[in-house]
Amino acid sequence: MKTILKSLLSSGLLFSISTPTFAEIKTGYFIDSPVTGLYYQTSSQLSGTTNKGAFEYRSGDVVRFFLGNDDSGYLLSTLSGQEVVTPTLATTTPSKSINLTRLLLSLDSTPNNREEITLASKMLSDVSFQQQLKKIDLNILDHSAAALNMELVSVKEAVQHLNQSQKYIEQNFTSDNIIYRPLNKRFEHTTIKKKDWQGRVCVYDIKYQHHPKFRPSFGNIEYEVSLSHLTQYPSSGDYFNGCRLNPSNSVEKIKEPISEFDGFGGLIGCSTTGCTRNDLNGFSLDNYNDAGDWKYRTIAMNFDPETELFMEKAQGLGPNEHIKHQNRSEKITFTYPKEKEKHIPFEGIWRQTQYQDNTIHTTCLLIKDGSVFKGPNETRSCSLKRDDYQLDVSKEYADMWWIKNKTKSARLVQMNLLIRWYLNGNQAQHTSWEYLPAGKNWHQGILYRYRQTLQVQPDGTEELHTFSISEFSKI
Repeated sequence: MKTILKSLLSSGLLFSISTPTFAEIKTGYFIDSPVTGLYYQTSSQLSGTTNKGAFEYRSGDVVRFFLGNDDSGYLLSTLSGQEVVTPTLATTTPSKSINLTRLLLSLDSTPNNREEITLASKMLSDVSFQQQLKKIDLNILDHSAAALNMELVSVKEAVQHLNQSQKYIEQNFTSDNIIYRPLNKRFEHTTIKKKDWQGRVCVYDIKYQHHPKFRPSFGNIEYEVSLSHLTQYPSSGDYFNGCRLNPSNSVEKIKEPISEFDGFGGLIGCSTTGCTRNDLNGFSLDNYNDAGDWKYRTIAMNFDPETELFMEKAQGLGPNEHIKHQNRSEKITFTYPKEKEKHIPFEGIWRQTQYQDNTIHTTCLLIKDGSVFKGPNETRSCSLKRDDYQLDVSKEYADMWWIKNKTKSARLVQMNLLIRWYLNGNQAQHTSWEYLPAGKNWHQGILYRYRQTLQVQPDGTEELHTFSISEFSKI
């Protein structure tokens, strides 16, 4: 039981539904240090520019944040409105969280004062800079940002800054208010390996997904906490050999006294008392000796009260004086109530905005009955008439492997994997999918498709190079 649950401790666009205009206006804060100069837009039609982090929203809102003067700027994130928004909350990818901070710090017009980030508005207003900005992949910022012609803040500085920002949040947003009660809820706890300790990326090869010996790069645990016990239900487990799930650690039903888990963080730690915002949100830099196994990594956790999604992200920061191996492991964990398990409905009309080379191209697509159909080219907005979608382009979107699901909806894990797929049946391709749920029903987020090449480096680590980025918003 202890070995299975250690992971719980160590991992520690269209706005089609509007919020009623009579709802109370609240103030939230974008904190990476308080950020001034981000443009924001909510699903209840509130908009403006953050001032010392502050933005306005209403309960139930979905909020989009842009680098630029309006919504034509670079879209940073789409997420549920809440009191505190951070770079770690704004994405499902560990490295992207840190790189988002690197980008914001690099665009700070007052670099000598990191207690606040004031974005360089003149640079962000430049049309050519915006064109280059929209082509970067924040997952691999160093390779994709060369065209920005700017000096980037280091990973080390960004991690230290996030650590300081967490202290600022704890000092300024401490509250005893209970925002969530996990007691007697059955949770799905899914872990996705992004990289192994050697820095090799974890790829899900869809060719072998139904092979009896295939071991995926994700696993799960189901559990429930009562006042007296923690019960773990039969599940695949979440222990890995490198990138592959270790089937020998699958879980049987186990019930143990809740006292055995004193000191645990996250949802387990506050299950019996109710959870405050600070119980479920945080960022820390680990650098310590764990019984002979030195830890040098970042740990981030975030909770969205609207979606009820709890995220935990861990990222190894490379070698140091105590660690001689690559130390590049990355993983993300999603935890949410099993009784209201979320699947993202994908059938319908989607607007795709693709950034590739020096072009921005918009396409309207219909996903129906396991196929993808393209709409008319010459149009400002996507037609809502399904008869206008006649051209079958399914082969070009074979990486949308989840559209074959019989449920006509995709699991969250499926939309957050790096997959290997095959163009025309035999040409190996790589796509990283990313989807951060927004809104109560999880359907108001933006789906990202990163077309990539995989390259092995001289030190044995692997790197992804992005040549095309697409944003999909459902109409």
